[in-house]
Amino acid sequence: MIQKLKAVWELTRLEHGVMYGFGVIIGILIAGGEFYEPEPIFGVPLAVPSRIAFFGFFTALFIQAGAFALNDYCDLESDIVNRRIDRPLVRGELRKEEALIIAILATALGIISASFLSHLLFSLALISAVLGILYDLKLKEFLAVSNVYIALTMAIPFIFGGLIVDPGGINLALIILSSIAFLAGLGREVMKGIADVKGDVLRNIRSVARVYGAAKAKRVVVFSYSLAVILSVIPFFANTTPYFFNLVYLLPVMAADLLFMHTSFELKPFRKRAEHEEDIDYMGLRKETLIAIAIGLVAFIGGALYRF
Repeated sequence: MIQKLKAVWELTRLEHGVMYGFGVIIGILIAGGEFYEPEPIFGVPLAVPSRIAFFGFFTALFIQAGAFALNDYCDLESDIVNRRIDRPLVRGELRKEEALIIAILATALGIISASFLSHLLFSLALISAVLGILYDLKLKEFLAVSNVYIALTMAIPFIFGGLIVDPGGINLALIILSSIAFLAGLGREVMKGIADVKGDVLRNIRSVARVYGAAKAKRVVVFSYSLAVILSVIPFFANTTPYFFNLVYLLPVMAADLLFMHTSFELKPFRKRAEHEEDIDYMGLRKETLIAIAIGLVAFIGGALYRF
């Protein structure tokens, strides 16, 4: 039973979904909303998570979980070629039919969660779910769409959270944070494309690496990570954000930046020849950048809640 649950977690990449959900929470906080609201429980007033935060979190989590499950369902053959043993379908721990059912249920739960929010947010969630399905089925085959789409999905939760609080506008901190998330996501996806070139041939996925070669793809990765690192410094010096001279934000974001810089160095982007390409541990570097993104989330949510 535990092994089955672990396989479902890996299929849906729930750690990503949780981060998407916290992206919504961060968007709510940065936009000036409250994560908790007073509510009497058995006659005792307690602070409980607000309804909009609860449903916003699970809208993001379930829609992305459904998209990831459908992705593995559609990409099984190419994942086998790419030896993606991190995928439970490749290891045979789940059947394709089970992956499809999980994808449908997760997506439905995400849309149901969004139905408790405003009409605008429900529409955005529905559009995101439809785009996720189209992406898994066909859109990823177009030039760089696979890279850009995933990057956008990492930026949208922050905007979504901001719109929950203020449908009329997005502030500077949210714009910067969304841009950082987009650039970090773009770098990760382009880097993934370098490692998955062989399998991408089966579905004719035209990633940056497949169309322009690994060397140019690496430069795109390094450029994306470098720009994300530069942008991450701006909130600390912007007095219109909650991160102005805020060490609770600065210290973890510096740790995240160091991980992105280390990944960029390990890629050896300016090496002209592709010899010894197998020495690069792309899966390890993707895990490293995922940790960097998680630390970045801690920086943004911690900085929004505390100052010293």
